[in-house]
Amino acid sequence: MGKKYSVKEISQLSGITPRTVQYYDNEGILKAERDESGHRVYYEKQLYLLEQIMFFRAIGFSLSKIKEQLIVGTEVKDIERILDYQASVLYSQKESIQAKLDGLHVAKELMSEGYEVPWELLSHLMRSLDEVDMSTWREYEYSEEDLRLFQEVFDSEQAALDFYNRFRKISLQAAAYNASGVPVESELARTLAKEWQGMVHHATQGDERILSAFTSVDHNRDRWNAGERRLIIEAEEYLQEVLKRYPDDL
Repeated sequence: MGKKYSVKEISQLSGITPRTVQYYDNEGILKAERDESGHRVYYEKQLYLLEQIMFFRAIGFSLSKIKEQLIVGTEVKDIERILDYQASVLYSQKESIQAKLDGLHVAKELMSEGYEVPWELLSHLMRSLDEVDMSTWREYEYSEEDLRLFQEVFDSEQAALDFYNRFRKISLQAAAYNASGVPVESELARTLAKEWQGMVHHATQGDERILSAFTSVDHNRDRWNAGERRLIIEAEEYLQEVLKRYPDDL
């Protein structure tokens, strides 16, 4: 069965305490075998598994989630699925932080321009955006043609996230401007229209097929996260007004 390791040895090799090694055994996360004296012993396969467990802990998995996932299997396809799941969790956390930074930015922007900050609206939007689950978009069922077009537009996951961040930031600004009474004739409103048009032009490159694919997603808001629906509802009227006033700003 190969080289055997004691609790002390596997602790030294992994850098975790003997008590933690024993705890993982008791919890069924890293099951030890027993020698003829009843002492815990480990083999290479368990050392390899412990390395995976430590990695999962480092990227934010709870022990209960690790146990749940490891029961499913440790084949390559299982590990890829586990990592995809955690990537969605971490992206959701990242986007939650970015949404808070966007909210902070728009509050400072309104204050610097002398407008009343809509604290209640921003706090409600921040809380609802905090609950956004990015795996919703990974699991979204696009038509075959729309999926092909989006894969052309977004050549990486980061490119898609960059678009999402830009969309959310502009929408958050529009919702806050509307609540604060920022006139559509203002420079803030004109800049907002330019930002939105720039986002659309960059994503679609003037291709009506790509625009149609985005429109299809917009028409299926019931499949969005609740926080995203709330945001666009608060932003939509103001966006329509500024885009009507500045239709050819680019």
